[in-house]
Amino acid sequence: MKRVAIVLVAVLLVFALGGQAFAQQRRVTGSENISMDNVDRYLMADNVRFIDFRNYTDAMRAGYIAGFEIVPFFDYLENRALVRHDGWNFSPRDIVDQAMLERLFGPKDRIIVGICRLGIRSKYVFEALSHLGWTNLINAGGYDDYSGPNRIAGDGTWRGVKALPPGGVNMDNIDGFLDRPGAKYVDFRNVADKYTDGWIDGFEVISFFEFLEDRALVRHDGWNFREANIIDDFLLEDLFGDRDREIFLMCLTGARSGYVKLALESIGYQNVHNVGGIRDYAGENRVFGDPTFSF
Repeated sequence: MKRVAIVLVAVLLVFALGGQAFAQQRRVTGSENISMDNVDRYLMADNVRFIDFRNYTDAMRAGYIAGFEIVPFFDYLENRALVRHDGWNFSPRDIVDQAMLERLFGPKDRIIVGICRLGIRSKYVFEALSHLGWTNLINAGGYDDYSGPNRIAGDGTWRGVKALPPGGVNMDNIDGFLDRPGAKYVDFRNVADKYTDGWIDGFEVISFFEFLEDRALVRHDGWNFREANIIDDFLLEDLFGDRDREIFLMCLTGARSGYVKLALESIGYQNVHNVGGIRDYAGENRVFGDPTFSF
């Protein structure tokens, strides 16, 4: 029994010493040549700050390395703390808010490992920090070169906006989805209807009856769409742009917008949403018209 106890103590001692040695190996001195090839072995170091200078949208779309925090260069640092005058060639005059940099990056003797997509942004920021007195800066390169096990995969599509609801966008919830980057918002009522009945701020008028009908589209069976109803797909492409952009359509009741939605989808548009009719809208972005207005 005593021999078993001695062996057990010896085993525990070995594990304790091994764990201590492993912890020591994971501390960084600042002299290491850290790159995308070996960064994984340092990620648990408790004396290092790991920073990714890509935008949040890049991290969510392309993925990121677990353990890195995001401090976006383009979306946050540029034109707030740093202004580039000569591309990526750093000059001391590029620093416009030293106090902001000091708040963000903390003690000047702390070890900071930085990355971005290619290593260019991290190099530029570290040149600025070095000029201000930071002494332990390691540019580990670009995320594009990373293939280690700590990669958190992105979804490949996120653009920095919240997802659309499973039930779709309609007049009850459209206010929560206005001003989405790159999106197009179109009202198919007549121009005079906009000024007499009012409109939703952010929607532009492209009149169906006054412009689209008999130019880009014809109707042979009421509001039942067929591909043969398209007579000028080039005009539709000129009006609505890229086929992968988000497009939100409306009219008075949703009939015209539903018809155009089917037409656009038939020529390859993938993100078209019929929001419905303004007569059902009771949100906060309504601009009231003047019923007495006339051209």
